[in-house]
Amino acid sequence: MDITQLFTEKDYEEMKKMEGHTETETYRGPIIDDYVVDITHRPHRMKPGQMVYMVALNHALVDNLANDDLYWRAEPAKFFHGIPTLEEVHKEIQRMYNYLTDNYEWKMPECPPPD
Repeated sequence: MDITQLFTEKDYEEMKKMEGHTETETYRGPIIDDYVVDITHRPHRMKPGQMVYMVALNHALVDNLANDDLYWRAEPAKFFHGIPTLEEVHKEIQRMYNYLTDNYEWKMPECPPPD
């Protein structure tokens, strides 16, 4: 899947509109191949004056399951120091997509030599 189609420049512009706000807001992008990017802009729980961007890649078909965090999505990316760049967002979405689809190169584990 091409991550740049899942989160486009238009979606990034919508994300930038949240920058000056102090209330919790969520932006949900388009659904592509049953995946959707959710952006949540909310106050930091330990530092109420600081805002946090949370980027999550969700499986669109299991939106109402209580345990979808365990089965359908990777750990959301959190940005604590203002709006991230589009490249940073794409990198995190790609990381989450790789996690969800087991898109990793398998490497032989290093084992000590036999006794």
